[in-house]
Amino acid sequence: MSTIKEIHAYEIIDSKGYPTIEARLTMDSGLYVVTSVPGATTVSTKEAVDLRDQDPNRFFGMGVTHAVSYVNELIAPKIKGASVNKQLEIDKWLSQADGTGNKSRLGVNTILTISQLLAKAGALSANISLYKYINQLYKSVYKEEIPVEKIPTPMFNSINGGAHANNTLDFQEFQIIPSSSFTFGTAYQKAVEIFSELKRVLEYRNATTSVGDEGGFSPNLTTNLDALEILTETITQKKMRSGLDIFLGIDLAATHFYRNGQYTIKDKTHSLRQAEYLDFLESVTKNYSVLVLEDPFAEDDWDGWKKISSKVSSNIYILADEPIRMSKDKLAYAIKEGACTSFLIKPNQIGTLTDVLELVNIARRGNLTYVVASRSSETNDDFAADLAVAIQSEFVKFGAPTRGERVAKYNRLWQIERDELGK
Repeated sequence: MSTIKEIHAYEIIDSKGYPTIEARLTMDSGLYVVTSVPGATTVSTKEAVDLRDQDPNRFFGMGVTHAVSYVNELIAPKIKGASVNKQLEIDKWLSQADGTGNKSRLGVNTILTISQLLAKAGALSANISLYKYINQLYKSVYKEEIPVEKIPTPMFNSINGGAHANNTLDFQEFQIIPSSSFTFGTAYQKAVEIFSELKRVLEYRNATTSVGDEGGFSPNLTTNLDALEILTETITQKKMRSGLDIFLGIDLAATHFYRNGQYTIKDKTHSLRQAEYLDFLESVTKNYSVLVLEDPFAEDDWDGWKKISSKVSSNIYILADEPIRMSKDKLAYAIKEGACTSFLIKPNQIGTLTDVLELVNIARRGNLTYVVASRSSETNDDFAADLAVAIQSEFVKFGAPTRGERVAKYNRLWQIERDELGK
């Protein structure tokens, strides 16, 4: 049984150019693991809190030296000598030591760093892949097996708008989603080819090809429907069939264009009441090969969520991020009200791997699917890929099929398929 010999944390820079935590755990055997956690540069007050230094003279106040010191000086000495297999006990101790509902005392970045290190060390000590270790951990806690049978279907961010881009599009992401009938390797190939073709189509239309926070293009289009038209055209150009080979996904992030009970979007000349906006979304799903609608209504417009979940085709996933934000209470409420059919899993919205697995169990008991997602501020760590396979996420949402912090996770999924699931 391997024990913790040393943990050392330090700052690195994430994909947005801000500091985050990376740390190394060395076991008594001499083996070691390294992990880093995504940052949260703009965070809702409704999710767990990143601990930042707030020193305006250093990294605009975004430094994480306090969080690093908590790891090195407060936490590491207390768990030195503990078994790396004590994931549940140490995760629980971390949450209790923090003592807040939103991890604001120690910081979710501090806590998640330790939790990920433990999982990686446990897997290495057992000489098994990380996804197998997490899968077995879930089974040991909830006495339920999640058969590992597939690589989750990827949702590739292709066009950005909203808060993720400097353009006039209201909707935050437009995605291409290869058919689940493809192997992951084939889906990855098709996405890369479509993404390259998309750049040519945008250039032909004299649209800008700058990119947003997660690698998708952020063109200067007039309306949100223009983005769907261009993606449909691009799919056709590659001689693929929209609605058969490739589907579309939209992250609307509707809270950002919801004011005074109405939705204001470029596609309409006037602000839309809930019923009008619902009609618009229904028409979008009928006219385009939309498979996933993420955050189609504002986070507090639960009535809108319930209506769209009951009105659109049962083949379309109504995916919730903002209304739930990894809250157990909000997830239970969404299940009870039938407000969505799937939700996003972002570990740094909650804190520990144990917390994540508890939400997975709640979702599975409520017949709700889930989607493991990365953040806009990311690192090259591929922990999320193994997590997605371990819990058999319906989809993964890691960004565009480009940029190192994105493809690190996609490449890990490809490696798992090629080296292990393909056997």
